[in-house]
Amino acid sequence: RTTRWTELDIQNKGIKNFSPYLWSLRHLTALYLNNNKISRLPAEVSNLQNLKHLDLSNNKLRSLPVELGDMLKLQDLLLSNNSIRLLPYELGRLFQLNRLELDGNPLTPELLQKAREVNGTQKLLQFLLDTLEAPDTPPKRPWVTIRERTGKHMTFTVMCYNILSETLATRTKYGYCPSTALSWDTRKTLIMREILDNKADIIALQEVETEKYTTLFLRELSQHGYAGVFQPKSRAKTVTEEERKHVDGCAIFYNKSKFTLHKDKYIDYSQLAIANSEGADDMINRVQTKDNIGIACCFDIKDTSNASKHQKLIILNTHINWDPEYSDVKLIQNIMFMSEVDAFVQGIKGGYSLPIVVCGDFNSTPDSAVIEFLLKSQISTEHSDFHGLKYHGFLKKANGECLGNKNGTKHFKHNFKLKSCYSEEQLQDLKYTNYTYDFKGILDHILHSKENLRTLGVLGGIDVEWMEANKIIGCPNVHYPSDHFPLVSELELINATR
Repeated sequence: RTTRWTELDIQNKGIKNFSPYLWSLRHLTALYLNNNKISRLPAEVSNLQNLKHLDLSNNKLRSLPVELGDMLKLQDLLLSNNSIRLLPYELGRLFQLNRLELDGNPLTPELLQKAREVNGTQKLLQFLLDTLEAPDTPPKRPWVTIRERTGKHMTFTVMCYNILSETLATRTKYGYCPSTALSWDTRKTLIMREILDNKADIIALQEVETEKYTTLFLRELSQHGYAGVFQPKSRAKTVTEEERKHVDGCAIFYNKSKFTLHKDKYIDYSQLAIANSEGADDMINRVQTKDNIGIACCFDIKDTSNASKHQKLIILNTHINWDPEYSDVKLIQNIMFMSEVDAFVQGIKGGYSLPIVVCGDFNSTPDSAVIEFLLKSQISTEHSDFHGLKYHGFLKKANGECLGNKNGTKHFKHNFKLKSCYSEEQLQDLKYTNYTYDFKGILDHILHSKENLRTLGVLGGIDVEWMEANKIIGCPNVHYPSDHFPLVSELELINATR
């Protein structure tokens, strides 16, 4: 029987060199090479990607390979009593390192001083990471043309972008990012440049802090012909005035030369959970505790000469709960969102025949129940993402209009026929809208009504080869100011009726 041991102890053996076989043991989590006569550590050590503990103390090392900085799971790196004079800046990438022992090495005074300070390991790693040379500018994201304009109908562009709020962009959460990349002064300039360069007519943003909506986004964008609507997350009602400044929320900016705001609605999932909690205990236990929100806006189209028969446009923006363990909450929030949008649309002349665009950070991948519900207009009440929890009272309450039977199975429904601006093929090319150490994938989406809108083009994905070649662990970085990448789509109104 094969034994898969995870620790290897080769200490006190007087060894000077290694067998190449050692670097094939990729399952190792701990490697003890201390008290030997090792003078050189080969670059192949980075093959051991699962290594958490590496002890090289009491050897004869004079330098370290830069590839050591690729071993991102390292938590303990013991290098005491060697002959190391310099540390490669790439070591700063080891953001999960808790223990770095360097005593007994002829390091430069600057490095020794930092290492000996309180929280010296973290300060030294931050110094090394901040000193590491920034990568060259990445290639520009391509524009993907899907079909040509007819020239007969109105066209407009939509951007959806989670900008990453200043409060959330911390060293604790993004330890693999240099200080410059996390600095709001740096990030706000790059974010605004990203927004303005895309010249979208509708800009749906998430994680906009309350104070920054007024002092930065509205102020800057109004100079470029935009007006805006903003709502903070529901906790803004319960915190102090000073704390309220930093509560983030959703914003919709619109090109005033094309649109006039007709009506808007604030959708508070926490309050809706309370209102729908009778007979559904987990609405309080799980949904009510999350302060996510949405916004619905109806715009009058100014240029009706080429706007087909439509004179109004519905734009939605939401930010759904992030936690993968709460897939039920994501789904319930989304169901409540579409239910509130239904009521909103019914109160406007034209109702369901109005063109509608849905934007958001849904924190849900394209194959999730959340996106299934949006695209298929229904979801089984027995779907596994509900976890069998107590939502029956809520679902039963909505039974009259929103539940249907299909092969004996009940489904929760919404009354809109939606499709993604990005086809399955384009989603495969897009690959990422969120890029962190823990997760890389598509969480953000732009959808539109099938019958009266069509997609003319979309903004393509980031250059994956560039990310890999530059060993980008996650964003933000000095080129991408958020951990999300914006989506942009050009849409055309068409004359189809419901």
